[in-house]
Amino acid sequence: WGLGFGVWVATMTRGAARVGAYLVLLTLLVAAGAGAKKDKAASSKLAELEQLRSLSWESKDGLIFIDNVRKIEPLLKGSERPYSVVISVRLVDDMLKNEGVKTQKHAKAIEESMKSAIKLYRGAVAKDQEELFFISLEFNENTQKLFQKMEIQSFPTTVLVPKKHQISMNDPTFKLGQQFRFTQSNQKEFYEFLEESFGLGVFESKDEKINVSVFNIVFGYGVIILMARMLWFFSQKGLLVPMMAIGSIVVFWVSTSGLIKCIIHNLPMVVSDRNGNPQVFIADNRQQTITEGVVMSSAYLVIAFAMSAFTYVGKTFVESTFKSVFLWASFIIGVMTYAFVIDCFQWKTHMSTMIYGFNL
Repeated sequence: WGLGFGVWVATMTRGAARVGAYLVLLTLLVAAGAGAKKDKAASSKLAELEQLRSLSWESKDGLIFIDNVRKIEPLLKGSERPYSVVISVRLVDDMLKNEGVKTQKHAKAIEESMKSAIKLYRGAVAKDQEELFFISLEFNENTQKLFQKMEIQSFPTTVLVPKKHQISMNDPTFKLGQQFRFTQSNQKEFYEFLEESFGLGVFESKDEKINVSVFNIVFGYGVIILMARMLWFFSQKGLLVPMMAIGSIVVFWVSTSGLIKCIIHNLPMVVSDRNGNPQVFIADNRQQTITEGVVMSSAYLVIAFAMSAFTYVGKTFVESTFKSVFLWASFIIGVMTYAFVIDCFQWKTHMSTMIYGFNL
């Protein structure tokens, strides 16, 4: 019995040794396969890094334009990318033409901000060491689902995908938090967003210094003194009150025209429709052209002058026929101009007007 038990133990030991050897071999094979797969993935990402560098330098300004999902999906998926990408929404030209002036300005501003950021980055990093790339991704039917995964719902929106962020095309969203989003187009704020995200010390924006020359100071004081002298002269001639009246009319005209806003925001005189025809009025209650503002403020003055002429000027005429024609002309011009203003208001705001309980 003792001899049989010894043989059984020896047999079991040899069997266990064989199983252990098989397990070790299997583990080594799995590790080797995983390592080879990882090396293959790393090699693939390095190839994509070189592809991005090539695409960036093929473009004159370094901005990569992509309009197809197949071109960008391989560049995004995974979590061990040796590069980061900044993706900005780009609207197709036909879509942009149908948008308001503000949207068109945002589109131009964010593109210029991207290009200037690339210029700064290229000036600080060698060509073969670039690891940050800027992509302008067109919004169309092909890329719409990708925008949904990035949770982009407004324009302008720019998102960045850092190196270590996990991207899976099977997930409903890419889980890009607010810290990875920029929803403005201002260049200085864009630089601050990039610097906070990457901390490269490349996108530090400096406040522009305002240089005022001695000539400008002397000229400004000269204009003030000249205007004060002119006011004193008019007051001596009894013309100060008429000058103040004319000045108040000019101030009213400028204030109601929106010229100050147009100058600050650099709005155009007119815009072009989809057929390239000039368009004075914009169907957007938040935007206008310079010409539109001038036309509307001038219409207010026409109404005021018609009322003044009907009330004060008409009664000064003695000849009844001329007086009657003048009063009727003032009345018709005032009413037609008022109707024009109301029609423009309803067209831009899609709101009905009611005065003294009556719909107009």
